[in-house]
Amino acid sequence: MLAIKHILVVLDRSLDNNVAIMRGMQLASEQNATLSVATYTYNHACEEGSLSDLEMRHELTSLLLADNQQWAEEQMREFKMPIGTKLTVHWCKHAYQAVNEANIDSTFELVIKSASQHHSLVDRVMQHEDWNLLRHCPAPVLLVKDKHAWEDATILAAIDATSTDPAHAVVNDHIFEFAELLNSQQRYKVHLVNSYPLMSLALASLPDTPIPEDVQQYVIEQHQVACEGYAHRYNVADEFIHVREGEPEDVITAVSDSIGADLIIIGTLPSEGMQAVLLGTTVEHVLDSTSADVLAIRPQDGVGGVHPEQV
Repeated sequence: MLAIKHILVVLDRSLDNNVAIMRGMQLASEQNATLSVATYTYNHACEEGSLSDLEMRHELTSLLLADNQQWAEEQMREFKMPIGTKLTVHWCKHAYQAVNEANIDSTFELVIKSASQHHSLVDRVMQHEDWNLLRHCPAPVLLVKDKHAWEDATILAAIDATSTDPAHAVVNDHIFEFAELLNSQQRYKVHLVNSYPLMSLALASLPDTPIPEDVQQYVIEQHQVACEGYAHRYNVADEFIHVREGEPEDVITAVSDSIGADLIIIGTLPSEGMQAVLLGTTVEHVLDSTSADVLAIRPQDGVGGVHPEQV
């Protein structure tokens, strides 16, 4: 049975961490989960080759770690986090490294972090904390943007309903399993969103290929039927099914805005190389364009995981 028993909140000193702490406390209360906090700091001057004096390097490292711990403790006191909440301070460059180190001693079912703001391609390439965290975190990642505590009580499950890729099917199920888990006390309305392509554009590159008149309607019906199958399986009301034409990130963002979604749950599959950096993934484009919180789910994040041949 899927359960969230241990939540890790990652504090990044360069961001507004208030929203991450607030969301962590909210979900820990709703899920009856244990809450831990991790933060991290690093300075290249403390590494070998930067300073010849080994003792000085060690002393500077200790000072920086102590300063970061004091800052994190002040944040925790300000928001009245429960006494005894575990705090770990890690010497590393990136959030995902701190999570992996914290995960050595504890297992987390959910990692929460305030989202970085990307306003351009340069931001996406140069500010890649969230990019790395989504790819390397050992648990589902909730990137928090909205300061309100999910006041509209609306969750949007974004799926690829007609994909024949087994990994997509696994992710789709895990998305709804997490939605059900978060909604175990019936606090939220769960919506489903799915996009479909405009076939005239898709076939425009094939000028010698005749386009059947009913091909677009066929595509729409295929997506509608597939979405209804997921909706009925996971008790999503018919009026909360949104099947729209367009690119996935555009459709997801538009529907999220129209229904006032507090949380978007979306799947993410592995992507590597410079092309992934430049083009990003659907989840990253959605994250940049929505005001809602975004929970990213991978094939291995869910009930029973996924067999290696499925990814």
